Amino acid sequence: MSRASIHHIARSTWQASWPFARQSLAGRRGRTALLVAAVALSAGLVTAISCGIASATASVEEGIARAIGRSDARLVHRGAVPFPAELVERVRALPGVEAMSARLNGSLTLVRADGGTGSDGRPRRVTVQARGIEIPADDRFREVRVAEGTRPAAPGEILLDPVGADGLGVEVGERVRVQRFGPPVEFTVVGVIERPKLGVLQQAWAEVGRADLVACGGGGDDRVSSVSVILAEGTDVVAWCAEHADAFEEPLVLEPAERVRSGFDRQVAGGRISFVLSAAMGMLACAFIIATGLTTAVSEQQRELAISRCVGASRGQVMVGQLLVGLVIAGIGVVIGVPLGAGLAAGLVWWFAEFLPAGLAVPPEGIAIAVAGSLGSGLLGAAFPAFLASRVTPLAALVVRSRPPSGWTFAVVTAAGIACLAGQAAIVLPAGDPQVRFWLHSLVGVPLLFIGWFLLSPAVLRLVARLLGPATGRLLGIPAGILERSLASMPYRFGFTAGALMAGMAILASTASNGTAILDDFREKIRFADAFVFRTSGLSPEQQAAIAAMPGVVAAAPVGYLPVRLAEQDRLGVEGFGPTSVICVGFPPREFLRLNRLDFLQGDPETAIARLESGDAVLVAEQFLTARGLGVGDTIGLGGTEGDVRFEIAGVVGAAGLDLATQMFGIRNAYMEHAVSCVFMSFDAVERHFGTREALLMQVSLAPDPEGQPGAVERAIEGAVGESIPGAVFVSGRSIRSTIEEVGTTMERVTLSVATMALLLACFGVGNVVAAGIAARRHEFGVLRAVGGDRGLVPRLVLAEAGLVAIAGSVSGLLLGMTIAAIATILYRELAGLELGLPFPAAAVAMGLGITLALTLLAALPAAIPLLRTPPRALLASRGG
Repeated sequence: MSRASIHHIARSTWQASWPFARQSLAGRRGRTALLVAAVALSAGLVTAISCGIASATASVEEGIARAIGRSDARLVHRGAVPFPAELVERVRALPGVEAMSARLNGSLTLVRADGGTGSDGRPRRVTVQARGIEIPADDRFREVRVAEGTRPAAPGEILLDPVGADGLGVEVGERVRVQRFGPPVEFTVVGVIERPKLGVLQQAWAEVGRADLVACGGGGDDRVSSVSVILAEGTDVVAWCAEHADAFEEPLVLEPAERVRSGFDRQVAGGRISFVLSAAMGMLACAFIIATGLTTAVSEQQRELAISRCVGASRGQVMVGQLLVGLVIAGIGVVIGVPLGAGLAAGLVWWFAEFLPAGLAVPPEGIAIAVAGSLGSGLLGAAFPAFLASRVTPLAALVVRSRPPSGWTFAVVTAAGIACLAGQAAIVLPAGDPQVRFWLHSLVGVPLLFIGWFLLSPAVLRLVARLLGPATGRLLGIPAGILERSLASMPYRFGFTAGALMAGMAILASTASNGTAILDDFREKIRFADAFVFRTSGLSPEQQAAIAAMPGVVAAAPVGYLPVRLAEQDRLGVEGFGPTSVICVGFPPREFLRLNRLDFLQGDPETAIARLESGDAVLVAEQFLTARGLGVGDTIGLGGTEGDVRFEIAGVVGAAGLDLATQMFGIRNAYMEHAVSCVFMSFDAVERHFGTREALLMQVSLAPDPEGQPGAVERAIEGAVGESIPGAVFVSGRSIRSTIEEVGTTMERVTLSVATMALLLACFGVGNVVAAGIAARRHEFGVLRAVGGDRGLVPRLVLAEAGLVAIAGSVSGLLLGMTIAAIATILYRELAGLELGLPFPAAAVAMGLGITLALTLLAALPAAIPLLRTPPRALLASRGG
């Protein structure tokens, strides 16, 4: 057949079918408006979910970047010694490097350039930890958030933290001078960063150009302290570092950065997984809402379609006409819904602006999914009812309402739903490539789950009707059996309406469960003590006991800190370059591990605690594993007071939360980052082999604050410490933890709000379908009134049906949502390395059930109330049905 012939046939079909579509759209303008509103809300649902989850994910990434940076890997000297800057180009040449930044660490003593003095008449002077950066700076390596002004963009500019700015008494635009031998060096203050003030131990911080920092140190060879690297998307950072480790000689080491070592990169990966799954669920929710609405509309028109067939309309014309109806309704809905969803997401971001520093993110793929999904759903949603309309003979269509539903068809539909669930299980349960399984689940598995539970919704409704129908009927004064028989007479219309209604609850339940699990994991990563008591000259056993006995202290764990010589055969790195000693951290094992999160890379906590308490055993930092391959069961030698002692390694550990806490305290030099050659052992072993039981600091767990007195316990203990232990400093761990935890709570708050908004949109969308369905049954209600039903029976019946449909939809949605959440935990583990639980979101489910029930009844109410005033004759004269 020629192209011209095909074009002619298509044009003829269009011209013949369009009158059917136009009559369907214009003949029932109210119904068409309801369906357009349902599609618009569905398209808005997908857009709002996409924008909301993308905004939350972007802000979580921003929060993690502010806390520990965006770097994937770094080149550093094991002894924290600057190295020649020419090695920067060697890093740049490595494959997979997307961006890099060289930095130099140092210190500067600053005074006001105008010679200003403090209240005591002395010159204002502050010594700052200075970080020299590349200018112009790459914003991807910006770990700090500027509260006022900008970052250094030219030589001679400096960025201060609040401690430094307040100590010098300077503001943006003023100048400071470096105290040094040689010609004076001055800087203009161009900005002040956001940084919590955490006590006297916190050192002031500044950022300048790297060349300026080299010049302040007297010039000489250009050197750097570290080279931070961002790798191409999808790169396995650990494997990349291992592959290119030989490119640099000891004591230089290429290692994963804090973001990867601490596991916070998994939070970012988890957010991206959430985006894909949520967008897929939103699109499917849209599809089922549209399909249910269009099926209701076509069912209502079957008599008219049958008459059209009687006067000569072909099957193809009837079918294409209904497809055009679906496409027009979907198109108008998209034009309204996409901006509506983006606007709702923008309002959400504005409301949570404090927790969403990245602002509104509008992902193009999310908008594309909303547009394509809505248009595709319009066509697919119209395809099935259009096919049915085209296949039914005119005579059968004229008496379609007189046929009872087929039990065989019900069994087939239920079996098909179970088969879809089994198909999803076949995708997820077998082992395989995690990436392949993820995309199969997102593109095939999630649709199978939705289709499966959608097809099972009539069975769920039948079960709900049997369990709750009699009680509901008695409560509303409906004669026995009428409510159950009414629902059973149209199992697919009611059941599939419940299936469309399940989408909102499914999104809410799965999001709330996974969101709570991710936040719990996030909190566990940053588990450390409520407070720290620090004393540079050490805390004696008596002082430790005094702190533990203070009112408000629930538990306490002393932490000792002393350098210990490594046995020669166990030294790290290349001979002559590797460290000859390690930092020994002594602690009471059970108390310490109860207060702090240690990630066991090898071994397990219970076995390790028993070994630490029973003999000469240690926990070692991951450097021992990566540099020398020493792990659980191996031994290392440490120089004690009576010679070398061999200690068995009971575990290899990391501690992301402890790293972050020590960094925020500003006591990194006193309480070293654990990964720099640390060993952990029982205080009993420290006393036995090294002759001391003094602690550098005490970690304490505090009682809750009294009602309405936040911080009261901390203030009381801080005062008691200052009075009883001269030189000791109290630092709040709760304030540090709350600062870090803000990153995790951002995702939970926003995703739960997005899920609630999705539930509302889905309920409004299905509510329009419910209202359309009620209007389509006016003839049936007229029959009920004509055989003796009182005026209020029909409205009560309508509301009872709507209530049971809402409950059935909530049950199906809950089961679907928890299934999706359970599968997501598998994907989070395989793709992001997150070991998540499966908490039941009782509060969210109760809220979702209440919202679903209330909105469904509200949607039915406007259509039910007029039935009170409409006489039976007018109802019987209604077209349709």
